[in-house]
Amino acid sequence: MTAIATKLSIGVEKLKGNFIKVAPGAEANALSSQTLTNKSVILVGERAAESAGLLSAVATLAQSSGAKIAWIPRRAGERGALEAGAIGNLLPGGRPVSDAAARVDIAAAWSAQSLPAENGLNATQIIAAVNSGSIGALVVGGVDPLDNAESAQTLAALEKAFVVSLEIAPSAVTARANVVLPVAAVTEKSGSFLNWEGRPRAFDAAVADTHNRSDLRILSMIADEMGRTISLATVTAAAKEIASLGRWDGAKSTLNIVSAAPTPSLSPDQAIITSWRRLLDLGTLQAGEENLAATSRRTVAVISPKRADSLGVKDGDRLTISTQLGSVTLPALVEEIHDDAVWAPRNSRGSELLSQLGVAHGAVVKVAKA
Repeated sequence: MTAIATKLSIGVEKLKGNFIKVAPGAEANALSSQTLTNKSVILVGERAAESAGLLSAVATLAQSSGAKIAWIPRRAGERGALEAGAIGNLLPGGRPVSDAAARVDIAAAWSAQSLPAENGLNATQIIAAVNSGSIGALVVGGVDPLDNAESAQTLAALEKAFVVSLEIAPSAVTARANVVLPVAAVTEKSGSFLNWEGRPRAFDAAVADTHNRSDLRILSMIADEMGRTISLATVTAAAKEIASLGRWDGAKSTLNIVSAAPTPSLSPDQAIITSWRRLLDLGTLQAGEENLAATSRRTVAVISPKRADSLGVKDGDRLTISTQLGSVTLPALVEEIHDDAVWAPRNSRGSELLSQLGVAHGAVVKVAKA
């Protein structure tokens, strides 16, 4: 097992894996130099999308070697969302929007005369369209506006648009929404998840007699009111439509190859930030669980022994990481990490990088002893 990363993880240590230590942003070049076979598997996590060129390098290496790709997302519903077409360039079942036959398939299933041939907007484009006045209303479900590097623009868009929020708990979206529609939590409804292998895993409602309606039912009701009936009032109806569509057996969506970004030149007081979310952090569903939060790991900033020596820092000393937007000050932890990097938890107490620094991976930050 070989791991390409900036910081040595507990998992790689336990597996006694071969650790290839790279600076944040250099993962694509390191991966391209690997020799794989048709018996190899490339495990790709959520943060691969944050490193320019890395997903392109994964696809290129898999094609040349015959290796398989396994994508392991952070959220349980992400694989299913892609299969349902919840991304701009795909229709349900993995059908490319650009494929005429694929559009005919879905148009027939939806009793529509035709479907647009243009890709839909991604989240960044939607936010920009709201802020420019091109879009006036949003339906938002299960989105944390502070969970991306454009949180300020996202919050501005939520203030400007007419917002309908589908949520199970108060959030930054519900605080700005014009209409809040409470939806059933996963324990209050039935349905299915696709695991990261693409296998469906059905579940039944664990809580009976709930007054909350499923997000599926509410979306169907909204569509009815808009005069655009989708006829998906029940889980059974949705499952039947998914089964009738089946998986796409035509050509797959074309991958736009992206090159790796050049390695930035750093001054002695600069580093490249890298981070990830911890299991116990400031996630919305953990709000108010103070006893659980007390069991979380310490919030620290990780630097290499070489950088610690240059800064005159030892374990426990205070370290400040800053950008033009703001700064965080955390206890230092000296560990196995690339000399050009600094790591901090992405969304923990005292370290909410996206809102405090405006960056979370691959950006140049200043690092100094506090």
